[in-house]
Amino acid sequence: MLPPQAPPRSRRRQPQGAEHVKHRRTRSGCYTCRQRRVKCDESHPICDRCRKGKRECTYPGDAVSAPSTGRSKGSRRKGSPTGSSPSGSDLDGDEHEPLSAILDVEEDDLEHDDSASERKPSDTRPERNTSPAADASIPGARPPAPRSSSRQSIRSGISQNARWNTLPEDVRYYLQFHQQHMTHHHYAFKYDGGDFLKTTFLEIAMNDGSAALLYAVVAFAAYHHAVAQNDSDISSFLSYYNKSIAFLQQSLKKQRHSIATLLTILQLATIEEFLGDWVNLLGHQKAAYQILTDLFTPETILQDETRRKIITWYIRFDLFAGMLSGGETILDRQWFAASADFYKRQTRDKPKDLGARFESYFATSRLLATDVTILFAGKAKGTISDEAFVAGIEALSKEFADFGHTIETAFTHPSCFVTSFPDDLPPGEEDLFGFRDPRFLYSGELATMNFVLIDHLAIDLMFKYQLGMAMGQPPSPELTQIAMRKCKLFDAIQYNQEGGQNAVLGCQASLGIMSLFLPKDERHTRWCQRKFARIEQLGYIYPETFRKRMSDTWSEDVSHWWLPNNEGYPATIRTIREFVEYRATRPTDAWATGISNMSGLVPFERLNDCTTWMKSNAQRVLESSVPVS
Repeated sequence: MLPPQAPPRSRRRQPQGAEHVKHRRTRSGCYTCRQRRVKCDESHPICDRCRKGKRECTYPGDAVSAPSTGRSKGSRRKGSPTGSSPSGSDLDGDEHEPLSAILDVEEDDLEHDDSASERKPSDTRPERNTSPAADASIPGARPPAPRSSSRQSIRSGISQNARWNTLPEDVRYYLQFHQQHMTHHHYAFKYDGGDFLKTTFLEIAMNDGSAALLYAVVAFAAYHHAVAQNDSDISSFLSYYNKSIAFLQQSLKKQRHSIATLLTILQLATIEEFLGDWVNLLGHQKAAYQILTDLFTPETILQDETRRKIITWYIRFDLFAGMLSGGETILDRQWFAASADFYKRQTRDKPKDLGARFESYFATSRLLATDVTILFAGKAKGTISDEAFVAGIEALSKEFADFGHTIETAFTHPSCFVTSFPDDLPPGEEDLFGFRDPRFLYSGELATMNFVLIDHLAIDLMFKYQLGMAMGQPPSPELTQIAMRKCKLFDAIQYNQEGGQNAVLGCQASLGIMSLFLPKDERHTRWCQRKFARIEQLGYIYPETFRKRMSDTWSEDVSHWWLPNNEGYPATIRTIREFVEYRATRPTDAWATGISNMSGLVPFERLNDCTTWMKSNAQRVLESSVPVS
């Protein structure tokens, strides 16, 4: 039996007597039209659609030189990376090779519906939902699924790129692995509306003349490929990582900062985070801050989807850095507030857009987290009075309660939840928190709400803990209750069949927080240790300092590995840890002092660390590959 045929898509009606002429497929449309999936007339300096819609219009290769409300001016960056090591000639060649163009999707098919991409938080959902829950009149019901778009155009996009056949075979392999097997969870992201990481991000890497970004993406794909295969030979990853840093340094010396430069630093910061090298992560974060604030303002960073992805990515690191330092974020509150206000307007303008609601929820959580850090940092520094501190606590308490009520009651219909967890738990694990609750874990297109909730609970937990500390009170039982609910969410996300095994990477930040407030008995301690082990098995490595801190918390040594007798300790993770530990022994004084200097962002001395370590450990690495027990 043939599968049911999808209804034909409507097209614009042609005038009588007019002969239909198929639109020409363009290979050089602006990024904004590509993101909106509409036809671009390629007018310069600003295309017709962007001019009429008063949108930011940026073409491949355009570098942003300063904050502005129009299209940023800048010289075109040209280049094509090769498969060889980044010698001096390779780096110089990055500025002279012709720029390939972007392959647009089927504009003639998509032009009739400019808003299609804006309505969908995912493009794998069914065309319509005929269940009673699809009725928007039912309070808390699942909203109708947005229109789906062609997944084929996403999967085939990079291979249709004009530069594709000029890339080395190994680079193409890892780009395809990134697009076909990696999700936003591999970046420890909680949400990626519009599949930015699989589409526009890769297009910029391939078309913006940035060898640094291309090799950073390929390095991260090679890293996750090695982790997935439990391959202790990480030489491919280190080689691409080396090339990316070399190309980035060459670019920074020329002071030609662009969106691609900023994305490169964010990608490298993500690599450092997964390696567990938080010192280098914070160095990249500070460098990203300098470029971000040089190129944009809180208003201009929100002018197109790519910029909004950049600010969301950066804010994640800024909050992370604030958490590590126990102080405020580097970015002013104005940036967080502008982002939250933007997505609130989006939600008001498009009330049925599920993706806009998710973005608004996350932006609100980030703003709340920022306000918490500002308030308590001000109290610690003595820059606010006791009266102002009390007033701030009261205001924040109300905001937390109101926002918690909003997200808890947004979707309550039974059809919104996962109702079955058919798989048995792995040996040695037990259900301590009742994660099989049929009215607890959101499913389908609402699965992102699970990360909205776990994000909010983490911030609420820290707020109430800091409040108790400021008041000189011992931790309240409520903190343990919040932590246990977060554990229940973690288990449900890990063991349901919808999200994939990497979904828990989006919960890794919450794991460290909630483990501090659980009972210190053996069952809960062992539960935490298994979760930390699982996160590392997926490629997210915790620093040794963190493992030592948890050893003190549990009065049990987990500084080497989370589980007794090296249970479940992958060969890949052992090798990566050894590399990070080796790199940590190298002299870093110049590195630390050069963080604030853009030209000293990535000293060439750091490049030698990869090469030296690979040479001295090549034979041992090849002999040490052992399966996960």
